Amino acid sequence: MDIERARKLSYESIRKLYKKHLQSKELGRNTVGTVVGDTLYLWNNAGKDVFWDTVASDDFETAAHENLFNCLSANSTGDVKNLINGYVSNLRRFRNFILSYDMPEEDDEAALKSFLLDIDCLNALSEWTSKFNLFDVLKISRTEIRHSNVLSWLLNPSENHGLGDSVLRGLIQFVVSSYSDDIDVFDALLLDCHDFVLQREWHSIDILAVSDNQKYVIAIENKIDSKEHDNQLSRYRRIVNDTYPSYKTILVYLTPDGDESSDPESWYSMSYKDILSIIENARRNTKLLPEASLLIDNYIDTVRRDIVGDARLAHICAEIYAKHQKALDLIFENKPDRASQLADIMHSWASMMTEKGELEYVSDKSAKTYTRFKTKTMSELMPDSISSKSGWGTSNYYFYEIRNIDGREFFIQFSVSSRDIPDDLRDICDRINRVYPSRMQKTNWQWRTPFTTKHSKIGDDEEFSEEKIFEQLTKHFEEIKRFETKLKAALNDMKE
Repeated sequence: MDIERARKLSYESIRKLYKKHLQSKELGRNTVGTVVGDTLYLWNNAGKDVFWDTVASDDFETAAHENLFNCLSANSTGDVKNLINGYVSNLRRFRNFILSYDMPEEDDEAALKSFLLDIDCLNALSEWTSKFNLFDVLKISRTEIRHSNVLSWLLNPSENHGLGDSVLRGLIQFVVSSYSDDIDVFDALLLDCHDFVLQREWHSIDILAVSDNQKYVIAIENKIDSKEHDNQLSRYRRIVNDTYPSYKTILVYLTPDGDESSDPESWYSMSYKDILSIIENARRNTKLLPEASLLIDNYIDTVRRDIVGDARLAHICAEIYAKHQKALDLIFENKPDRASQLADIMHSWASMMTEKGELEYVSDKSAKTYTRFKTKTMSELMPDSISSKSGWGTSNYYFYEIRNIDGREFFIQFSVSSRDIPDDLRDICDRINRVYPSRMQKTNWQWRTPFTTKHSKIGDDEEFSEEKIFEQLTKHFEEIKRFETKLKAALNDMKE
């Protein structure tokens, strides 16, 4: 297969393709999983472009050793020198496979054209897509902390939702009816729910409801896409018991499917389908103000569609996908993602800084995972060549590169290329290496990154803020200025 053609495929498509190939060799399941994971290590930790640049390199062995050494050094706690040969071997095996694989030609254009001619098939989804939903607008339909906020609001009888104590009472009734052998039924059902005070994230417990007068505690641990960790349920139970030693307790473990907890003797399992039924029943029996009605109805729709699952919606989607699988796969593989959004912001920052005269943004050498630019100071230290081209195909033999790691992390690195480098520029690179030694010291090096700024991270639940990212990039640029000042002084001292 042409590597450039393979490069257009999504991570999941490559993973499935290679996994199928390895399985055809009758390798064990665990072996296949390990080989695939090690093969795609660069993609997962350094990004798609680094992975494919390494696979496509004319000097594969050098590129693989250098890039994997840098990546393993940054991400692994093991002995990199002992690890690297295994990773290179797996990547080499993948490279040989991808170069020899004869992928059937697909008429992508015809598939997309067929889908567009049948675009009315999407009308069946209008019941779900055309309605306003606040949780979709805020992009929090599966964000655990937001669901806990809404549930805490609905469970609190003193809040302004208009449902009174019906949701909290419904939850208590569910637990009593499902686990009546473990709970004093009369005590629980006769509770005055208005006496409960609700708290969020008390000692990291998602929702806590306490009635001091009735000496009763209800704790809810909510999980959507995450799992239990560090014996947290046992730890939470001990905290509740130590803080409220004489109180009766109801401990609820809430998950999309009602999974059993790691401490089933103490925590009662409850599914989102159960909590949805309680909220819908409370909503059905109460006349609400328009504002509260909109929010609660939006929440019910979100839970049913994105967490519990809507059987009718799933059936319609399956029919459309079966009919236009190829076109939809193409659209999905090329859809904008976190990395694309972050790259757009990085390119905008580089353009803005170019207009200010701070740097020179090189857009035709920039992509989703790399935003490349030059500076006046570094171009004076490393002038362009007039007779040869670097590994980037440029007359300059350095770039500052803003590295975009899956839209979740970024930093700026100073990179230099040695391909066809003139002797005078190689000498400069050697002197730079004496001031800022590269982690991999090789005579026949191809790429070096003598300097890297601090890393900036973006949480999975964090929305992209152009202003904040601009601010962080500008701070990284200040690091570059300090680096250049120190480097320039050190190089001048070498001349004296």
